[in-house]
Amino acid sequence: MDTFIYNSSIKSNTLNDYTSKPKKKLYHPIKKICRDNIDYIRELVSSGKARPCVLDNVEKMILCNTIYLGYDAFECPICHEENLMFRHCHSRFCSSCGVKYAKQLAASVLSFSVNVKHRHMVFTIPEELRIFFLRDRSLLNLLFIAARNTISAIVNNKIFRKLKKQARKLHRDVYNTKYLYKNFKNAIDFGMIATLHTFGRDLSFNPHIHALVPELIYDSSKDEVRLFNYFDFKKLRTTFQYELLRLMHDQIGSSFTSTKRAIYESKNNGFYVYARTEPTKDEEDDDDRNDYEDDINGCISYCMRYVGRPAMAESRITEYNEATKSVSWFYNSHYDEKRHNVTHDVRSFINKLIIHIPDDHFKMTRYYGFYANASQKKLDRIHQLWDQKVKDKHTQKQRQQLKQKYLYKCRYRTMSIDSFNRDPLKCRCGNYMVYTTTYNPLEGGHNDRAYREACINEMQAMRIRRKST
Repeated sequence: MDTFIYNSSIKSNTLNDYTSKPKKKLYHPIKKICRDNIDYIRELVSSGKARPCVLDNVEKMILCNTIYLGYDAFECPICHEENLMFRHCHSRFCSSCGVKYAKQLAASVLSFSVNVKHRHMVFTIPEELRIFFLRDRSLLNLLFIAARNTISAIVNNKIFRKLKKQARKLHRDVYNTKYLYKNFKNAIDFGMIATLHTFGRDLSFNPHIHALVPELIYDSSKDEVRLFNYFDFKKLRTTFQYELLRLMHDQIGSSFTSTKRAIYESKNNGFYVYARTEPTKDEEDDDDRNDYEDDINGCISYCMRYVGRPAMAESRITEYNEATKSVSWFYNSHYDEKRHNVTHDVRSFINKLIIHIPDDHFKMTRYYGFYANASQKKLDRIHQLWDQKVKDKHTQKQRQQLKQKYLYKCRYRTMSIDSFNRDPLKCRCGNYMVYTTTYNPLEGGHNDRAYREACINEMQAMRIRRKST
């Protein structure tokens, strides 16, 4: 067997990477690794050791950009040269589709976000709790709610203290709900965009929330907006700890009591919350550390980066050795920023990747406060009030035009021109190709597991025949 080395400069739209030649450069290493070990992934799902969504996303990713999903044909009217544009899978485990989805999502967020400085925060959990989220994926919803409640408690701290003085019963009623101060009279409105990352740089299962919070709040009773740029990090930590443990105890039940008590004893300073700049060891205990993000474009792109693709960039894979069935890759540690080279057997590497595939219909990005879908009228009013205070004004119509402009840049042709300086519709003779026909093998059928399995088996058979010649 041969050793395959990844080189990101290799580009191909054909199936010729299925041939085997000595020291051939590999394009899309994750796709090849999963295709070569698809029987192992099928065995995991059939035995109940992996979720059904794992196999669905892996199979779609393998068939992405191949003839099995169909294509659109274009032809040059002058020299009659043809170009086939293959269909894509839109899987949540596909690198190429995930990049486009992340850019589209970032474009949508940029179109409605308020023109104000946003704070980037990361809400983390201790290792003792990770096993609960790994066993029961529904608990991941609580991470979003706990992060949302933490910000709500911070901006409504005055109301909280007032209720606490008035009566203990009213204070208890505040926490008698999943969402703090939701539909609460005179509550201060905030905005929040939250994304879930379930992995660390070393591919371990480490669920945490990346949150973008505008430093702006809205007082509906006075119909005014004002800046809110101070976040007490000690209160952020303790509030997030209390909210998450409270929600987990309500959902898991009394069996969680002992774990909850032990965590309170060992984590008396709360769960660590930090901003985008990774903390050094000296900053771990710095409660007053406040990091700002002036570039909201870069911050949004960073948060949306892994919402629809594998947990690692394929450029980090340095070698896939079929002879030893091992995968070599690297990561830079958060704490020392040094490169760590790692080699795993191929099955362990696959296991590390597939545990991060989200369940079907699970929302990896969610919006809260005046950024929620149900608060569009309130968000329009906030834009109106804030535009009166700043020079750079954006009406609702202008924001929609801005969204269309960003989304236009995410089209296949535009992205090809921006990324590779190549127009896929421009022929080598200098003329532009025109659309001729579409091949759709799924017409009248379904892209179900049986179809995908037959296609992948055919791909494997074609590869075996070429090897034998």
